[in-house]
Amino acid sequence: MPISVHAADAATAADSDAATVTEVVVTSQKRVQTLQSVPISVTPLSGASAREEHIESFDDLSRAVPAVAFDSNATFGTTNIAIRGVSSQAGSATVGLYIDDVSITTKNFFYEGAFEPVITDLDRIEVLRGPQGTLYGDSSEGGTIRYLTRQPDLQAFGGVVTVGTSNTEHGGENYTGDFAINLPIIKDVFALRISGSSQTDSGWINHYGQAIGPEDAVLGGGALLQTGVNSDRIDTFHVIARIEPGFGLTVTPALFYQYEHANDTSDFYIDTPGLGLYDQDKEVAEPGKDTLKLASLKVQEDFGPVKVTSVTGLLERTAERQEDGTFFNSASFVSLLEGPPAVPLPTPLNGVPLQQALNIIANLPSPVKLDTHYIQFTQELRVASPDNPGDHLHWVVGAYFAQQSIHNTDFQQIPGINTTFLNLFGVPLEDTAAEPTFNAGVPGTTLFANDEDENDNRTYKETQYSGFGQIDVDLWKTWHLGVGGRYEVAAEHYNSIETGFYQIGNLGFTGFPPGTPTTGPYLQAATSTSFTPKVTASHDFGPSETVYASAGEGFRLGGPTGPIVFGPETVCASDFALINQTTQPIKFGPDNLWTYELGSKGRYFDNRLSVNGAVFYTDWTNVQQEIYLPDCGYYFTENVGNARIYGGEVEAALRVTSHLTVSGNASAESATITSSINPVTVPVGANLIDIPRDTFDVELAYRRPITSAVNLAALLNYNWTGPSNGSYQRFTNTVALGSLTNLNYNNPSYGVMNLNVSVSWQRYEFTLFAKNLLDDKTIIQSPEINTVYEGYTVRPREIGATLRASF
Repeated sequence: MPISVHAADAATAADSDAATVTEVVVTSQKRVQTLQSVPISVTPLSGASAREEHIESFDDLSRAVPAVAFDSNATFGTTNIAIRGVSSQAGSATVGLYIDDVSITTKNFFYEGAFEPVITDLDRIEVLRGPQGTLYGDSSEGGTIRYLTRQPDLQAFGGVVTVGTSNTEHGGENYTGDFAINLPIIKDVFALRISGSSQTDSGWINHYGQAIGPEDAVLGGGALLQTGVNSDRIDTFHVIARIEPGFGLTVTPALFYQYEHANDTSDFYIDTPGLGLYDQDKEVAEPGKDTLKLASLKVQEDFGPVKVTSVTGLLERTAERQEDGTFFNSASFVSLLEGPPAVPLPTPLNGVPLQQALNIIANLPSPVKLDTHYIQFTQELRVASPDNPGDHLHWVVGAYFAQQSIHNTDFQQIPGINTTFLNLFGVPLEDTAAEPTFNAGVPGTTLFANDEDENDNRTYKETQYSGFGQIDVDLWKTWHLGVGGRYEVAAEHYNSIETGFYQIGNLGFTGFPPGTPTTGPYLQAATSTSFTPKVTASHDFGPSETVYASAGEGFRLGGPTGPIVFGPETVCASDFALINQTTQPIKFGPDNLWTYELGSKGRYFDNRLSVNGAVFYTDWTNVQQEIYLPDCGYYFTENVGNARIYGGEVEAALRVTSHLTVSGNASAESATITSSINPVTVPVGANLIDIPRDTFDVELAYRRPITSAVNLAALLNYNWTGPSNGSYQRFTNTVALGSLTNLNYNNPSYGVMNLNVSVSWQRYEFTLFAKNLLDDKTIIQSPEINTVYEGYTVRPREIGATLRASF
């Protein structure tokens, strides 16, 4: 009997197995299998366990499951997730994300990250480590995460309602509520399952005004203006139907909706005088909205010898964000005026000192509005052998089609810059030496038309066709072999119009007025093909121990980048000169990797102990990575070179008594750059970004009846995350300011303790919980967002209670 390696799951064994750990069934290879028989590294996490451990985000998941990591921009929907060190902050995703059988994976071309589903009516989460290209396609280089929802029951009416409240240290009150109801409309033929949730968080970030000194210089944080500015709300709704009219036919339509709105981000400024932990003094608030609509239709026909499955999905995601561009727009423009060499300006009016006039302009609030709209249609058709566990041959073949469109607008203004300059100096900006300095050789240029410094409108479209297949055969009774592969053809089309002050002089975009295209929008088209094979072999040493080996290839598509501002008269000229870049970045190519894995899964001592472990080695070629240009504040994506990753993970659970289970997991990874075309920014030997060198998690789960009708359950866990690097460079090299200490280079280790105690009786369950019980305040990441270093911690200690009622 296969086992769970999570204490919260392992401790829920039936009374007949009270001294053993529980059986786990997974569908990671698109058929029903026991966990032990799957020759890849998989962690299943039941919905009950996710609820007990309060796993509500990628942050939480990364601390509960080994070899999973994240990098955060402290805003919902901008996190990038990595498995086994395959880390990239830009380009195509490295981890595939699924809700049931439908992909919700989106690309990070335009400042967005992975969408974070909040699913309360959850059956389980399956985390698949290692490349999964054969069955899940490109963007599953590091692995795949599947959120599997509870399915309708054709016979029983029932449901559950949960309400909860909590308090966040340094914040305030939070409220949650969710429900699920199962409705058998026609018994054994048609049923609906409807669920939904709503949660509001108070926030814990303080917003301060700015302290203004002599000559309007910003000295640091001023007076406290508002607390809890990062409050947010998440609402979800999910309806799924199951129709079985007979003849082996099952039809499952579903609709999932999620809306998230945050009033500001959850980071704070770490290098501003006068500000402390959880404090910021932004000139512009940074609210965000992220909405997902997902419709799907699964049709399955069981013909006996074969099973035919069709899965259709339609995804729409809309991400709307505002960022504070004051520093990299307003202040950066003033730094261009100040030089060297300084731009000669007229004497300010009314005796205002020149430096004061420049400080006033540098502190003009500059909102940046980023809107990204995704539409993605997917269709998979597969034919497979039956799921009979006793068969010696299992196979699946299929075809996949995907079409997606991404539309992004990036609108940046410095409202009032033209009026302010006129009021300070008595002449328009274009009547000063600034115009010939920045006009890229085109006299009469309006530098900030409509106060705009950047206005980008981009559309990306991609079409994929692929065929895949996998066969698993028992060579002998205890020896098993699996062979699979996927062939994919993809075509992309991209167009972009990029205008504004910072686009002046951009090669290919210098028309009249400057910053507008000479012959129309920038156009780009490309096609690519790939074949991703995978081979597995496993051997059973007995009914309770299996070893396996695998080799598989992962792949992700390339894409556009920019075209980034490039040319001798542009604001980025010095950045490109510093990294010896002589051609304009306009696109990046695909990358691929090979992973070799050796693992074992076993249970011992009469099924009281389970141990699963694996070691792996990965060669990653033409790695897509984000390159930062510190002087002009732009980013682009390029294939920087190659990387090597190796490490391993282990998961174990011990049923000490019929009431007490101890479990844990650990991982260790080395992920480094082995060759680089840009050693100034990405030096050889640098660690891949935000990949902890080691992690471990320890859990104690205790369950026992208090009376014949009342049961007690308690769960205590401690997660430790080792150090990592948030940047490739210990020092940031700039032309304007020289070499600067990179505050984002070292991410320290940290630990989080969580506690959950519940009492259940009849149809009710009351729970007390604490997340981050010891209130760890470590700044775990310090991303440089829009040229400003910002700190990010684990959410401060949260203590709360929930009441759950079943019917």
